[in-house]
Amino acid sequence: MLNTYELFDFLALLCALMLAGLMLTLSTVMRKMWREQADADAAASFKHFLRSAASNRILSTMSITPVMAALVMAFVTKPAGAQVGYAYVGGSIFLVGFFFWTAFFNLPIYKAVDGWTLDETPSDTRKQISRFHRSNAVRLVASLVAAVLFFLAA
Repeated sequence: MLNTYELFDFLALLCALMLAGLMLTLSTVMRKMWREQADADAAASFKHFLRSAASNRILSTMSITPVMAALVMAFVTKPAGAQVGYAYVGGSIFLVGFFFWTAFFNLPIYKAVDGWTLDETPSDTRKQISRFHRSNAVRLVASLVAAVLFFLAA
């Protein structure tokens, strides 16, 4: 039976890995799809995707869970052999490299794209898609590093 520390470590690890998988999918599958589409189609598809992602409560919950889990892990009884420092560093890396990064770099992209009317192809379509992929590369690395640290924290 998992104790509270182990349960929250597992939740943090699971969320970090799932978000890393999403970032990897975005950087491979979606990048290829948007690159092969005409600008107007890419703009419409990108806008639709961002609208769905921005309002997805599951993604929002997964985006804060590793940080909250690390905080909970700080205050509960640790099992013998637990490497708590890894959990703290993992939560901090996730907070800065994923959560804050999203707020400061991805949300401005979401807002810019939300302003597109699509009556005409937005002139900054490729620029915004490129910015999105570069920003997600940081989030991918942060998620993977945090996942490794949460794994080591057990």
